Amino acid sequence: MNIKFDNMTYKIGLYIRLSREDGDDLESESIGNQRSLLIGFLKANNLSFVDEYVDDGYSGGNFNRPDFKRLIRDIESKRINCVITKDLSRLGRDYIDTGNYVERYFPEHNIRYIAVNDDIDTFNETSGSDMMPFRLGMNDMYAKDISKKVRSHLLAMKKEGKFCGSVTAYGYIKDPNNKHHLVPDPKTAPIVKKIFDLYISGYGSSDIAEILTRQEYPTPISLKNSAKKIDKCNHPEIWKSSSINNILKNKVYTGCLIQHTSQNINYKTKKRKKVPKSEWCIVENTHEPIVDLKTYEIAQSIRDKSNKYKEDKRCVEYVLSNLVYCKDCGAKMTISYDRKRDRVVMNCNNYRKFSKYGICCSHFINYEKLTNTIYSKIREMSSLYLNDKKEFEKIINENYLDPKIELNKKIDSCKTEINNLRKKQDAIYDDKFNGVIDVDTYQRLFNNINTEISTLTNKLGKYKKELEEVKEDSISYIEYLDVVENFLNINNPTKEMLNKIIERIYITKNKDVEIHYRIKKVEVLVT
Repeated sequence: MNIKFDNMTYKIGLYIRLSREDGDDLESESIGNQRSLLIGFLKANNLSFVDEYVDDGYSGGNFNRPDFKRLIRDIESKRINCVITKDLSRLGRDYIDTGNYVERYFPEHNIRYIAVNDDIDTFNETSGSDMMPFRLGMNDMYAKDISKKVRSHLLAMKKEGKFCGSVTAYGYIKDPNNKHHLVPDPKTAPIVKKIFDLYISGYGSSDIAEILTRQEYPTPISLKNSAKKIDKCNHPEIWKSSSINNILKNKVYTGCLIQHTSQNINYKTKKRKKVPKSEWCIVENTHEPIVDLKTYEIAQSIRDKSNKYKEDKRCVEYVLSNLVYCKDCGAKMTISYDRKRDRVVMNCNNYRKFSKYGICCSHFINYEKLTNTIYSKIREMSSLYLNDKKEFEKIINENYLDPKIELNKKIDSCKTEINNLRKKQDAIYDDKFNGVIDVDTYQRLFNNINTEISTLTNKLGKYKKELEEVKEDSISYIEYLDVVENFLNINNPTKEMLNKIIERIYITKNKDVEIHYRIKKVEVLVT
């Protein structure tokens, strides 16, 4: 590619991407090959690069890639002003998003983009630039075609009874000699059989969960998740009744594979949609069963008899759902229907699930009485708000305006320091280019400055986040007047209205109610 570079100092970022999902299985597309080609291009033009950005194993169908995001951050912070890729498809294959970056985002940020093999240079008229719309369309069609072929191949495999999932059901592992075939896990298959035997013997799912927990059998959560995910789970060592029910209803334990129950909406998104039951891939006798079909059918008949609820109590939207929490352990308060007394109640979710293991204590409370109490407290707050607006103006100044001014000062200071450090980097780059300093000295100085910039960038991000939170609270304050006025004028507040007024509600073990309003320090006025 013949290319002209003016006297402008270019801070170049090399972007490299590879994805088997896009059909990038050729040696010419390998990470090493792309890097060699780009380095060769730089040497031919007597150029050097600031940083290299590599996304290995990420599809070009979207831009949700870690190093591409880092590239964009470096563009925003003016660390680089030129992006070079092997060809346009390495940047992306999506027609709309790739075109938006090349034709809008890069020009708006004064970024020069070069695709070496496609003869594209956004700062110069080239034949490749004229052909770019066609290349974008072809790259997109290529990604669509690959996606269609992969989906068709997977569907064919599923219809043949080959396992195509990434995670096996509890009780099974992938055959070491054939990843598309399941075999019983010697460690967990007996636990599955035990669950079915106990259930048919008359034990409920909660009773079975307790038995397995007491005997310290490994849970599905502890086996299937990474250490990081397990840390986020609520007591992963304890069996939940929901896990028992999921095992009991899964037909995979009879030797049957049920696949293709959901699929991606299209090749450009990872979001999935449900597939109609008539289109599911159901193949019998694909692997060794853990329980026989008769045992499974008996378990289903027991489940059908136990799953009976009053129709008028199902699919009800409760205005307090996801708002009420246990003050003692922080868990959500779960809403449930008490069939014996025909009433709706709330209790600590941890206590409801794990009371047998001494976790938390009962916070049982009548839902209707709690709702009335909360409505009464909000009406009291609303009346104070409308009657004493000066007090609320004082709160907004103390909690929003003053912090906003201070945060803006910190943000401006960080930006100034970062800009000064960028200028230092430009200066030492010129010194290296002119032979004043050698490459090793340049790299050492550059890395030291980069560490300072990184620290300041993290601070800047923190201050910006705090400022956004302050702005959100400020907007909430402005909306508050209308919300509270509406609340006082209607008999049945909506869930949306309560969410605008209340941040959280806490219930103590003594049944005391604490309301945390979205306007900070409002609690002081209503206690």
